[in-house]
Amino acid sequence: MTTPSGEPHVFQSVDGVRVTYRRWLPEEDVRATVQIVHGASEHSGRYGRLAAALTEQGLAVYAMDLRGHGRTAEGTGTGRFGDPGVEGALHDVRALQLLAAEQYPGVPRILLGHSMGSIIALAAAEADGADLTGLALSGPLGVNPDLAGMVAQLDGAVAAGMADQPLDALGPFNAAFEPARTPYDWLSRDEAEVDAYLADPLSGDDMPLTYGYAAAVFGLNVRAASPEGVAELPDGLPVLLLSGQRDPVGGVDAGQVTALAGLLRDRGLQVEQHVYPEARHEVFNETNRDEVVADLLAWAAQRLPR
Repeated sequence: MTTPSGEPHVFQSVDGVRVTYRRWLPEEDVRATVQIVHGASEHSGRYGRLAAALTEQGLAVYAMDLRGHGRTAEGTGTGRFGDPGVEGALHDVRALQLLAAEQYPGVPRILLGHSMGSIIALAAAEADGADLTGLALSGPLGVNPDLAGMVAQLDGAVAAGMADQPLDALGPFNAAFEPARTPYDWLSRDEAEVDAYLADPLSGDDMPLTYGYAAAVFGLNVRAASPEGVAELPDGLPVLLLSGQRDPVGGVDAGQVTALAGLLRDRGLQVEQHVYPEARHEVFNETNRDEVVADLLAWAAQRLPR
C-alpha cells in the first residue's frame, strides 16, 4: 500500500537538465493520472493540498518544477529555459506524461495547467495530446488581444541583449487591488495563502522570469490560444476552464478566458467553464477553494471509469 508523499524525484531531460518532480499516490487502485503544470514564479511543492484531494479519489498526481523554477532552476538558471528554449518545457511535459504512463499503464490521463502553466499545458496538448482524457486550465490567460504587441516589445528587449535580465512580470497585476496589504493581493482573498507565497523562497520575487523567458512563453500563448493553435487539439478532447471573476490575468470578468472557451467550442470541443464571483487568480488557494476542487473532481469523474 502506497501513501501520498510529494517527495522530490528527478528525471533527466533531453538536453541533460535534471528536472525535479513530485508525485502523490493514492492508497487504492489508480483510476487515472493527473499532471499539474504550475504557474510563473512558483513550484510544484505548492500543490500538495490539491494533490491530497485528488489522491483521495484514486488519482495519481505528478507535478514538476518547470525550467527556470524551483529545484529545476539549479540546472537552467532562475527564470531561464536553457538551450532548447520553450520547446524544452513542452518536451518535459511529455516526458513526465510518459513516466506516469509507464508506472500506471492503461489508465486515463488528465493534464492540468495553472496560469503560465496553462499556456504550456494547452500548447503541449496541441503538440501531442492524443492520449489525453481531458485538459483542465486554471487561471488561464485566454485570448489577450494586447499580448502580441507585448511579445514584440519583449522580443525587442531580447534583441537588445536583455534576455537574461530579470523582469517584473507579475507586479502590474496588483494594480486593481491598491491600496493593497501586499504586492500579491491579486493571488487570493485568503491572506494566509498570500503570506505563505511571500514567505516561500522558491516563489515570488525570489524566482523572477527573465525577458527571454517571458517573450518565449507569452509568444507561445499567442500561438496556442488562436484558431490555428486550437485546431491542433485532438478531436473530442474535453476542456475545463476555471478562473476568478477578479483575476487580472484572465481579463475583466474573465473575458479573455470566455474568448478562449469560444475558440474551443468553435473547434467542436466540449468545454465546461466556471467563473467564480469575486475570486482572484489562484482559485485552488482561494477562500472558495473547496467549491473549485469539487468542480474539478466532478468534471474528472464524468470522464473516468467507475
